[in-house]
Amino acid sequence: MLWYAIHTFSGQENNIKKRIEQMIEREGVQEKFGRIIVPTREVVSTVRGRRHVSVQNAMPTYVFIEMVLDELTQHLVMNINGVTHFLGMTPTKRVAIPLQQSEVDRLLGVDPSGSAEGEIQNPYTIGENVRIKEGPFKDFVGVVDEIMEDKTKIKVMVTVFGRSTPVELSYNQVESDIA
Repeated sequence: MLWYAIHTFSGQENNIKKRIEQMIEREGVQEKFGRIIVPTREVVSTVRGRRHVSVQNAMPTYVFIEMVLDELTQHLVMNINGVTHFLGMTPTKRVAIPLQQSEVDRLLGVDPSGSAEGEIQNPYTIGENVRIKEGPFKDFVGVVDEIMEDKTKIKVMVTVFGRSTPVELSYNQVESDIA
């Protein structure tokens, strides 16, 4: 089985996934289909000082499907309401092009070096000067005091009114301060 990308109507990715799963069950072609993925990502934002986590499509309008491509399976998928085409198809070339293995590995979060792509790498070191980009301490400069990789946060010591104050921040709330 190879991986293919299916282009869909915007906002219909999860509905398309359900329709494909129902079609596979209805037609009895489970042996020709593998995994179906709608890539998502968690987006962390700060609204009025509160941390808000939402899930968004990482690749809008695309559904990825592992399948044996033949006339029957291509016809079944293309006839699902909301599927526009397989990636790589053109009006003159009506055959889908499979994804390369490196693209599939990236999609599945597999890194050849062994670490998962979803892991956020810590770009800071203890003692490094950082500038806070958002929140109540925006534009303050502090020193990284502790790195909490399990929570993807750092503790920064900021001087407020002449006193050193610890502030816990996520990696994306700070940037290296090159002064």
